[in-house]
Amino acid sequence: MPLAPKTRTALLVAIPLLALACAAFVFTIPPDAKLGAMVRFVMFHGASTWVNMLTFTLAGVLGLLYVISSRAALGRWGEAFRWISLPLWTINTVLGVLSMQLIWGGILWDEPRLMMTFALEVAAIVILAVQLIFDHPKVPAVLDALLATALWGMVLLLPNMFHPDSPVFSSGNWEYIGRFFGMVITLTGIAVCIATLIARREHTDHPHWHAVP
Repeated sequence: MPLAPKTRTALLVAIPLLALACAAFVFTIPPDAKLGAMVRFVMFHGASTWVNMLTFTLAGVLGLLYVISSRAALGRWGEAFRWISLPLWTINTVLGVLSMQLIWGGILWDEPRLMMTFALEVAAIVILAVQLIFDHPKVPAVLDALLATALWGMVLLLPNMFHPDSPVFSSGNWEYIGRFFGMVITLTGIAVCIATLIARREHTDHPHWHAVP
């Protein structure tokens, strides 16, 4: 069902407000003893990556449920998170490369996590291309589920060479932890607002979306 005009307006207003709240969390992070003010850049990259992993996961879970149930609403929501995930992952890829260059003084191209980042970028592009080529939304939905599985497999198995797995939480400092969660929550809110606008738009483009509500 398409969004009511007031709901759509509320979502469009919420997005910049959440972005401003996120910026407030970023710029009030206290400088770190080693990284200085650059800790804000690193923490934002970490929070954005968390949210990006969530959007990939939701696309995969919803895609799998859509394949099993054929419920069009699940397919539309999975598609929405698919379209969010790629541009956000592109941004996070750039942020990751910049953080290596600015903080560690160079880019180690064969670092496992960086190679994972590029692999997922390519995979996400391929899935979107498949969506445009194939005439059935269940094909990219299956690929979304496979990509989400691969993402978590690589995250859990690949070593992290540049910093501890949980540098924010291991600090024990709630000035950092609280602001990190603030960024995660506001960025998640933005993602959900955008996904809602995509999933609840008028659907006149694909007959499969109308088969099962």
